[in-house]
Amino acid sequence: MRWKQRIAVVAGNAMEYYDIAVYAAISGWLSVLFEQHGVRHGSAMVWGIFALRFLIRPLGGILIARYAEKKGRKAALIVTSSLTGVATFAMAFMPVNFAGHAVVFAFLLLQMLQAFSFGGEYPTVINYLLRDARQNESARISALIVGSSLVGVVASLSIVLVLNMVLSDSQMLEYGWRIPLLIGGLNVVICFWFRTRLPFQAPEARAKRRRSLLNKHVLLIFMLTITGSVVFYVQNMASTLIGNALLIGELKAFYPIINSLLLMLMLAAVAIWVDKFSDPQKAYNRGVVSLLLLAIPLYWLMDSQSWLVMALAALVLSFISALILANLAAVLWQTAGDRDVALGLGYNLASSIFGGLTPAIINAVIPYGFVYAGLYVALSALPLFLAYRFHAKWNEDGETLAANK
Repeated sequence: MRWKQRIAVVAGNAMEYYDIAVYAAISGWLSVLFEQHGVRHGSAMVWGIFALRFLIRPLGGILIARYAEKKGRKAALIVTSSLTGVATFAMAFMPVNFAGHAVVFAFLLLQMLQAFSFGGEYPTVINYLLRDARQNESARISALIVGSSLVGVVASLSIVLVLNMVLSDSQMLEYGWRIPLLIGGLNVVICFWFRTRLPFQAPEARAKRRRSLLNKHVLLIFMLTITGSVVFYVQNMASTLIGNALLIGELKAFYPIINSLLLMLMLAAVAIWVDKFSDPQKAYNRGVVSLLLLAIPLYWLMDSQSWLVMALAALVLSFISALILANLAAVLWQTAGDRDVALGLGYNLASSIFGGLTPAIINAVIPYGFVYAGLYVALSALPLFLAYRFHAKWNEDGETLAANK
């Protein structure tokens, strides 16, 4: 597969993350909109919807993965683009003046449709791109997948930031909040067109296995994903919370974008280095160990009064995050093998629980000091060691069973 085709594949993934980040970026306007239509506690409703959307992701991961096993992964990617496009356009054109209290339920339904789609999107992209990849390009493909997520986040934050600068508060409330959704919908349509022209990837011949949703592969993928989910959501979805708490003056508004752009550069550098001199599993392990040892002191330095110290701490954190995120997709794919459902369920369970809770946890602990955010991030590294311990035990049990036979 050519790199041009690979970029076409991950463009849809970028738009999925764009939609997640856009909802967060326009949340302030949506909360006012809800309250104008008689909904009490508009802000709580907006973030309640954001949290509830994560509940349906594992179901999307299972059903779309099974569809990919039967019809092929290209067909599954077309389905996810279709669902995302329908939900995004429906939100952009929602007649809120006629909806009244029902506007909350309409947004919840459409957000959950997007989340269902995304539950199948990311695992299918991993399987589609890494199935035929050469060994010396797996890290770059893995980094391309997560890098596309960052592109979606940066694009959404940048568009909303520009709109806030250009439009007045009344204009943003009247129609401005719809513009980033319309842009997202148009981009999803373009991605859909490209995906229909991707090469067909036949479903793999599969030996008959016992169908079990909760098995050792799901548990391994779940544990391996926890660290990546926490790191990604801290570096992106919670970066606004971190930026607001830093003593950096007017740069607070730009901190999330700067942070994500820095991480993108780090991802590219790490991926090129890993493909030339190492392999994704080793690089991922080094990143997780570094996170366990350095997260607490580095976040403690973020409380510094010195811009230079804060910048250096943020730089090192971005590098450690890049070691983890650039190689996560390749590690998950190696662990899952050809098990689409195991990857879809294990990945989405971890992302739903830890991705969904991370912004709330960071928001709760930051007032007490950045060191507590560092403690939470450091603890997220521990499941890797549990995963390897369980994996070793399962291998021992398998060898014992084979010997007894």
